[in-house]
Amino acid sequence: MPTSLILERGERCRVISGYPSQYIKVAKLMACRVGECWMSHLHQTLIQKPLISIAIPGSHDSFTQTLFDKYPVANDQGRFIRELGRFRFVRRFIRRWSRTQQYSVTEQLYAGIRYFDIRLTVPLFSELDGIRVLHALYGDRIEHFLLHINEFLVSHYREVVILDFNHLYNFDRTAYASLFVMLQSVFGKKLCPQPDDIMKLSLAYMWESGYQVITIAAVDLTSQQCISWIWDSSSIISPYANVDRIDRLFAFLDKTLRDHRKSAKNTFFVTQAILTAKWIDILLHPFSTLERLYATKCTKEAIVWLSNFDEPKYFNIIICDFIDCFDFCNAVISLNTSRTKNFLNDINRTYRDKKKSDPAEYRFINHYGDNVIKSDGHIAGEQFVIDKCKECCILLLDHLATVNIDDCEDCLIVTGPCKGSVFIRDCKNISLFTICQQFRTRDCIDIDISLFCATRPIIESSKFIRFRSLALFYEKLEEHMMKASLSPFDCDTIKKLDMLANIEIVKFNPELSSLPSYTPQNEVTAKKMLILCTQQKDETLASFYSRILKILRQISTLGAQLITTNDIIVKKGELRPLFTSRKLAKISGHLIMIEVAWNRRHAQECFQEMNDTIELIHDDDNFKHYRAYLYRFVQMQVDK
Repeated sequence: MPTSLILERGERCRVISGYPSQYIKVAKLMACRVGECWMSHLHQTLIQKPLISIAIPGSHDSFTQTLFDKYPVANDQGRFIRELGRFRFVRRFIRRWSRTQQYSVTEQLYAGIRYFDIRLTVPLFSELDGIRVLHALYGDRIEHFLLHINEFLVSHYREVVILDFNHLYNFDRTAYASLFVMLQSVFGKKLCPQPDDIMKLSLAYMWESGYQVITIAAVDLTSQQCISWIWDSSSIISPYANVDRIDRLFAFLDKTLRDHRKSAKNTFFVTQAILTAKWIDILLHPFSTLERLYATKCTKEAIVWLSNFDEPKYFNIIICDFIDCFDFCNAVISLNTSRTKNFLNDINRTYRDKKKSDPAEYRFINHYGDNVIKSDGHIAGEQFVIDKCKECCILLLDHLATVNIDDCEDCLIVTGPCKGSVFIRDCKNISLFTICQQFRTRDCIDIDISLFCATRPIIESSKFIRFRSLALFYEKLEEHMMKASLSPFDCDTIKKLDMLANIEIVKFNPELSSLPSYTPQNEVTAKKMLILCTQQKDETLASFYSRILKILRQISTLGAQLITTNDIIVKKGELRPLFTSRKLAKISGHLIMIEVAWNRRHAQECFQEMNDTIELIHDDDNFKHYRAYLYRFVQMQVDK
């Protein structure tokens, strides 16, 4: 029996296997308790504000963590899909794309979710009883989820939930009555009547009145005219983008949010930060999942968009798929701090003082035969879009958040360091020079890519894609690398230059490059060795990187062939099992591991004067042992 539980850190908290199920449940609950009482802890000024002015995290298709493939396809789908789903193996594929949440309803509540997006049906399948959750497949009975919500509310009497029954399939008068009786039975006096003036509905009012549940249902007024606590669908606006591309989604969200929330607010407003998979997407990626192909990246981009939005007061309810990713609930809850004068912090001041930016400043669209440039300070970490450009030279010489390149042809494109992804789609005959955290291409043809990427590139439905190691220099590139949180030593990747004839501010010469120039394995001719470089005391990270780059340029002129580099962060004592040398065993902080092929005598002569910060490992036996251990150490850091 273990005495402690281990939680991995990453995009999502995952419990390591090998522990009894009861320990796993406790560990998962501990991992998601960060939003357990967030409403109770809001500042006094916020509890007096209308609920429609509070940022509230919600989940999309909230109860789909348990969908059953043993039953037929649900009755929210058309006849063709229902017929196709007569085979269980088809329903298993459908389940991959219908499941939108990992957390149970209890885990969602403890994480901070207070808005639940609910689809219900009276099943057409005779073997299923009761009112059921559905999303292409049938799920559990709704009372199962309601009882768990009530259990949470009983022990958290200052927390409030919104139940939005926005899709009700195969409901007749009897089914409506059954649902309303169930809600009354489970929640009783916690149900809040719909007020005449929604602006008077605040947390303070609900606490004083003992209300904890707001119930919104898409029903006819004649069906619920005598039930005061059933709110009609006019009390909430929930625009739906229905797109499968991130750029289109956030353009839609930005427009609808500004259109509806800049004027007087008199309804709840839902921001649906979700991508919708089309049937063609499912057919092209049958063994993938909604989570893997769309939801995870969408939630990640949503958090970036939320944190950079210039009017955080516009947000009300924000929902996404798989709310357990990237600390989504905390990102939404933290928007409330920017609404409290007494609680301003650095982020709030940034929101308050930030000058509204024109989206057109971060786009190059419909250029033909142009040389267009954005230099230092003109992008400053924002997202950038290049669309429908032809026969252009495009230089983005600044650090960026992400870059989307769409429908371009016969162009030379250079980007500075991207903290996120570079995504090139529907392009033809492009020469691209880029530095990024992630690189993706889809539906492209004939692309030359000189790439420095911290993760493995993702290639979808593209052909004639040629990769090369990137050599690049322009003024302030090293500074931009730091601002984009990219290390010049973390790279997982291994002619239109006449367009630059009159442009002097960017160079592609390896000897000037701010990035290492690597030698392919099949071109290595000398003996391999390891060079370990440690950061000096009081040396800044930028100075450390600059010093190592200078060393690499120096040894390359002396015949060294650079094979790989890795930037490792070492805690004191972590390398003690590897090194017998007391000096090496004490290494802590940043350690650059460089693998080169070089003449041993030249290497020893070169590094004789650098013993304080550089260690050379060239003995055959030691080299293999140290190399294997250090690469395992690197992989462990990547997997964390």
